[in-house]
Amino acid sequence: MNRELVSRKNDLIYRLRSLPMAGTVLHLGAHPDDEDIGLLSYITGKYGARAIYWSATRGEGGQNRIGPYKEEQLGVYRTWEAQDARAIDGGECLYGPFFDFGYSKTADESFYKWGHDEVVKQIVRAIRMAQPQILVARWRGDPGDFHGHHQAIGTAVYEAYEASGDPEQFPELEDEGLYAWQPQKCYQSMNNSGGDLRNGGALNLTGTCNPDYERDGILRINTGEFDPISGTSYQEEAWAAYCKHQTQSMGVISKPGDFYYYFALYKSQVEVPARETSIYNGLDPTLTGLADYPGRGARRLRNDLEQIKTRCAEALQCFRVESPVDAGKKILEGLALLKALRVNLAGADLESRAEQAISVYLTRKIADFEAVAARCLRLRLECLTDDARITPGQRFQLTSTLWNFLQREVSSVGFTVLVPERWEIKLVDEASAALHSTYEVTAAPSAALSTPYWLSKPKVGEQYIWPKGAPAGLPFGPPPVQVDCQVQLGGDQLTLRAPAILREKFPGGQRELTMAVIPPISLSPHKDREFLVVGPEDQRVNLMVTARSNMEHEGVEGSLRLDVPDGWHVEPAEIELALGPLGDSTSAYFSVRIPRATPAGHYTLRYVVRVCDRDYDVVLHPIHMGMPGLPGLPDETNCVREEFVITPSMVEVCMIDVRFAKGLKCAYIRGAPESIPEVLEAFDLHVRLITDQELAFIELAQFDVIVVGPNAYLTRAELRKNYARFLDYVAHGGTLVVQYQGYGYQGLGFAPYPFAYNQPHDRVSYEDAPVTFLEPEHPVLTWPNRISHADFEHWIVEQGLYYFSSFDKRYLPIIEANDPGEAPKKGGLLVAGYGQGAYVYTGLSFFRQIPAGVTGAIRLFANLVSLPAARIHERATFLKRVALFAPLADEDLHEVANLMSEHWMEDGAYICRIGDPADKMYTVVKGDVEILRKVAGKEELYYQEGEGDTLGEMSFFAETPHEVAIRAKGPVQLLVIEAEQLRVLLQQKPMLVGQIIKVLANELRKITGWEKR
Repeated sequence: MNRELVSRKNDLIYRLRSLPMAGTVLHLGAHPDDEDIGLLSYITGKYGARAIYWSATRGEGGQNRIGPYKEEQLGVYRTWEAQDARAIDGGECLYGPFFDFGYSKTADESFYKWGHDEVVKQIVRAIRMAQPQILVARWRGDPGDFHGHHQAIGTAVYEAYEASGDPEQFPELEDEGLYAWQPQKCYQSMNNSGGDLRNGGALNLTGTCNPDYERDGILRINTGEFDPISGTSYQEEAWAAYCKHQTQSMGVISKPGDFYYYFALYKSQVEVPARETSIYNGLDPTLTGLADYPGRGARRLRNDLEQIKTRCAEALQCFRVESPVDAGKKILEGLALLKALRVNLAGADLESRAEQAISVYLTRKIADFEAVAARCLRLRLECLTDDARITPGQRFQLTSTLWNFLQREVSSVGFTVLVPERWEIKLVDEASAALHSTYEVTAAPSAALSTPYWLSKPKVGEQYIWPKGAPAGLPFGPPPVQVDCQVQLGGDQLTLRAPAILREKFPGGQRELTMAVIPPISLSPHKDREFLVVGPEDQRVNLMVTARSNMEHEGVEGSLRLDVPDGWHVEPAEIELALGPLGDSTSAYFSVRIPRATPAGHYTLRYVVRVCDRDYDVVLHPIHMGMPGLPGLPDETNCVREEFVITPSMVEVCMIDVRFAKGLKCAYIRGAPESIPEVLEAFDLHVRLITDQELAFIELAQFDVIVVGPNAYLTRAELRKNYARFLDYVAHGGTLVVQYQGYGYQGLGFAPYPFAYNQPHDRVSYEDAPVTFLEPEHPVLTWPNRISHADFEHWIVEQGLYYFSSFDKRYLPIIEANDPGEAPKKGGLLVAGYGQGAYVYTGLSFFRQIPAGVTGAIRLFANLVSLPAARIHERATFLKRVALFAPLADEDLHEVANLMSEHWMEDGAYICRIGDPADKMYTVVKGDVEILRKVAGKEELYYQEGEGDTLGEMSFFAETPHEVAIRAKGPVQLLVIEAEQLRVLLQQKPMLVGQIIKVLANELRKITGWEKR
């Protein structure tokens, strides 16, 4: 489609068609883009009924392909995107209070974090808010839904369907005006997807006819039907709506033609045919359907509703785009009947709760009638302000105007300015002939700061804390300032409402911004966390914070302080600020002394600025949506939408009981965005970030350890090109720590030994999953920090992802863990010797844990980067038990250990053969070897050696080829030193010569007194 689609929500003909309808469809999913998008467009376009999409979350855990916003801020932006989608498909948005915490495997995990009963309750809330005739569950609630969020919502929808009509279930919702309501049908979406659910392909991409679903109990709808009003098919409109999910890179090429969705009937309260042809089979989707439910056949109610429907039909019959006034008059007649019906419901012979529920329904329908009548009569209310962003105590001007485009006779107009408590309103000018009033409004000094209602309090676990009642469940709350207008048209009265907006020109044209209350000074800490090692002496941390003026027209003064824990000392005690108008800023510095022996823990320090006798301790995070086509990211000067997320202006000091090996030289290859290197720097570990230009030539041997960041092999083409350099670095004694990599890492030789991922990949999504130590004495778990199970407590989001599912036995699994109901997964932390060095692969989510200050993750990561020193220490400890090296001092043993490389041999593999050059000496670490000599032209067993024995030393010192062969008996781990290195060592350590003579003498005795072992 080359032209812009009709915005169905705002087009008058669509609004007119919706007035006599009551067949609301409530569609329920887990994320903002889960919807069967064609369903919404089809219901609103074909039938004129309400279609509402309820999302359990706001998609905070999704990707953002177009901007910087993440998590809660992304949730705000995605709410805007959903509203834009609904403006095209004609639907509405509702939300649950649940935080999208990222990928979840099972419904059980999602219920574990959200609460099973709470999920059911919130769907019941949505049902009682929307009062739908039909529910459509996007997900079925089984493993075929793939994502645990999907499974949880699919399961809970059916329970909520059964509970929503029972007033004994969740009776507390009645206190919010939400009365029991029983949907008459419940359907399940069938997966007619052209995408792969395992990879997030939740869309019905193809819309093809599916013979497997052409059977009783399954409804098929064709969203490819033509919409005569928009001139397109319903599915084309749906794809245009779906493309509004831009942060998720949703792009679809639409085309006309048949497009099918399938829905299985889960349960119906009414009789329906075995093979339904319409979603409304067995139902009356118009206003008179209220007489069936919840009216239970009330005759008077049906008659009254029939009269209202008649007025709607007459209005539609006489509607003319160029002159809709006659239609407006009929709508006014219907409106009067609606109001009378609501007032007289008590006489309609209804059960009390049914009466309450219908009253709520009629109240909403009255507002719809008023809005449509005003448009037909060419009446428009607007409320303009001279500032979009105000501060507490600020005075501003407000102008309310009722535009009467047809100059109809209006009996009276009354404006009511709606503001929070303790705000002051002064009428400045009233010109009744012009239907216009001007006010001077002063915000209360204690005015609440504007932020999305679900973010006004810290969330508990993975759930937001909502206000009781409205606006809970809505996309956003009401703006702080609105105007109501009571219009008297003879015997008819309309009540209209408009938000206070700023209308102004800007580089993209004209924009309208809703008013928001922001602090006069907002603060921005330089860091949100500082990391220190627990120590016996006083410690000092220097902090910086930036203060910014938000005053539009004048400067602002205030005093800034830093609140610290008892016993801590801060200098200076207070800093005086004097800032100019909007945007002026300054940086302030504090020095904090932390008492000696302060125990490990997380300590909160809070910045507070006092302005006009009020304390402000907030960071202001503006969220902006820009005008399509404007270059760059939007800001306050060129945005067309704006919200403010407010967080505490604090810094967390993390006192960590952790040790790193001293003198480490560490390099880091960053992949996906994360901040591990910056945290490591806080522990006096210098981290060298390797650039793409350096990957091909930088001298890797200068580093003790190189850490590869998450997905670096997938995001850094130069790393893929130069992967062999890094394996060579390991072979020559380096340590390579590779964090999780995606599927593109396997099968290309990037790792030293074979491995494979499962699809979907192995992961442990329960962050608190119990961990089993498979190698409790391995240096990774013992040095320089002794790791305990307590170090796996308080992890966030998930424990790990992209675990190796199968791997060569030369990889040593260190730990295992699993989500409930699954087999243990050993591929999350693996260590392998490769040549003289070590390779580590870890799927543990250090990229989340370390920046969040999770103590155990920092301690474990310290062990990983300290592994070069730990491995040498482990080898030296082992060599102390080897006769050849036992006399050496510890320092010398470490030097010898550093020269050795690690080799693994399979059963039956030859370590050396008769006649091979004696250019290496071997020490057995694990396993047994067979010494073979040739007798009568055949090799036969001479004797065996085992752990701690040295091999090949006699041939080496005789400088003759090997006279015996050495063969592995079972798997064998060896430490190998090159002959040339050993010669240099003997020159440097003469004491070894005497020891070697003793060892050789013992060897001779063993040979001459040979016995099979």
